[in-house]
Amino acid sequence: MLYEISITLEDIVPYQIIPERFPHLYTAKSWAWAVKQRNQNGLGRAFRKVGKNLFVNQKVLAQCIDAQIED
Repeated sequence: MLYEISITLEDIVPYQIIPERFPHLYTAKSWAWAVKQRNQNGLGRAFRKVGKNLFVNQKVLAQCIDAQIED
């Protein structure tokens, strides 16, 4: 289910901090694999490159994870 969400800059964080913030979802190793496979595993919409840096939108990541459960 896709739904409209309000996004702020606070929602966009460096991708490396996700396992620290959400250890119940990803270990550092499983997150590294999920990031590498993001375009194949349905998480790609949550990522944005700004210059050479990769960021993840936490709200969109939650949507992507939620969509996987529905499939």
